[in-house]
Amino acid sequence: MTTDALQQLLDRQEIARLIHEYCSRVDRYEPEGVAELFFEDCVVDYGPGLGGPGTGREDLARKLSRGLGGLEATHHQVSNIEIEFESADRARGVSYVTAWHGAPGEARDFTVYGQYHDRFERREGSWGFAERRILVAGHDGPKVEWARTPRHGRD
Repeated sequence: MTTDALQQLLDRQEIARLIHEYCSRVDRYEPEGVAELFFEDCVVDYGPGLGGPGTGREDLARKLSRGLGGLEATHHQVSNIEIEFESADRARGVSYVTAWHGAPGEARDFTVYGQYHDRFERREGSWGFAERRILVAGHDGPKVEWARTPRHGRD
């Protein structure tokens, strides 16, 4: 195994850990902690119904606080993590997410089924999120305008 191949294996593991840590911090309701996983100049887009693209950690933490603050709990699971390296310090990734949201009181709980489309960078020796976009295949919750996952092979 070459040094480059070994480094990519290590980098894949670190990026996967970053994705998992995002979910853990969201589920613990740590908006500022989630934002720390992103670079200050990050771009995050949770879809048109949730404010569209935003830039920076402060904007991300504010959107997470507003979006998650009224929920009693959340539970995010990721799978199918695919990572492609553009260079030694840049990568793109797609991972699938199933996110359950516990609504307060008599409101109905809901689940979102989607994909995270990410751009990662290594800066000052550590991997972080440079961009995150969520595309949704479906959900059983409140009416929200989502960016949809593409359907390939359809006429």
